[in-house]
Amino acid sequence: MANKFYTILIVPEKTSKVRKIVIPSWMLKSSALILSALILLGGVMFFDYSYVMSEIGENKQLRIENRKLRQQAQIFQSKMTTVENTLDRIKVFATRLRVIMHLEGQGANPHIQEVPLPEANTNISKSKAPNLGEEIFKKIQSASTLIPESNASLMDPEKLELLKEYDTLDSKVGQITQDAFRAEELLQDQYELLYDQRAFLAALPTLQPATGYFTSGFGVRASPYGNRIKMHEGLDIANRPGTFVHAPAAGEIVFADSKPGYGLTIIINHGYGIETWYGHLKKFIVTRGQKVKRGTKIALLGNSGRSTGPHVHYEVRVRGFPVDPLSFIFEDTAQ
Repeated sequence: MANKFYTILIVPEKTSKVRKIVIPSWMLKSSALILSALILLGGVMFFDYSYVMSEIGENKQLRIENRKLRQQAQIFQSKMTTVENTLDRIKVFATRLRVIMHLEGQGANPHIQEVPLPEANTNISKSKAPNLGEEIFKKIQSASTLIPESNASLMDPEKLELLKEYDTLDSKVGQITQDAFRAEELLQDQYELLYDQRAFLAALPTLQPATGYFTSGFGVRASPYGNRIKMHEGLDIANRPGTFVHAPAAGEIVFADSKPGYGLTIIINHGYGIETWYGHLKKFIVTRGQKVKRGTKIALLGNSGRSTGPHVHYEVRVRGFPVDPLSFIFEDTAQ
């Protein structure tokens, strides 16, 4: 049979009177349950307090970091503005190049937006573009991962402002990347055109191949052998035997041998379908396959082949057809 009451005896040390306290069993059990609940509640409150305090410390640290990131983002944004201005100047410079080269409508990339041509007295800045601050951008990017979109309504205004700044910077970086790629494409195209034009100009035989007197020009004439009317396909330059003959433009020696009628002959291939011929030479200074530059000494003037006197017979052929050499000569012979 279960006990309904519990008796507590209190025996004093100095008196013989014993005190007795009778407690119902239900009251003792209830007190034990209440005490257990209070201990459990105290433990829960302690852990909750510890968690809240750690969150407060973490949030405070995040606010400090967000403030620093916003300051760095503002610096980064000012640097990007400088880069945008530099790209604008590059576009202006590219547009000037196209106008100078008369390429306004030739080979233009449809994805490249041309900018209006500025005044001629404006200068292109020579300052270098600043560092874009990749570390700052990575910090902002990593900070954005701390801000889930689903909790946007629970964010504090500081985090919302930082997220907006990040989105703005991300959009600007994408636009700057596209502009830089397009500017690079445009300048690369113009560089290739200029390089090709430079090579073409270097291939034009504008240098007079030898000093001397023009004794016979390009065109129909009476042949010195038999007085028959015959086409003279070159220019005769007379001088003392042994006078140096120079390459009028850069090219490659494709022929250096004797040729019927021409005597000792050199042929230079300048590219772009342009060749120059040199006949009646005395001696070769270059060999077949050798690369020559404008003004390189290639031979000595002579009187070989069917010749009436010491001279060099000079021809210019474009795609195999002889043309008047005087239409190309703009410079005196290199000394």
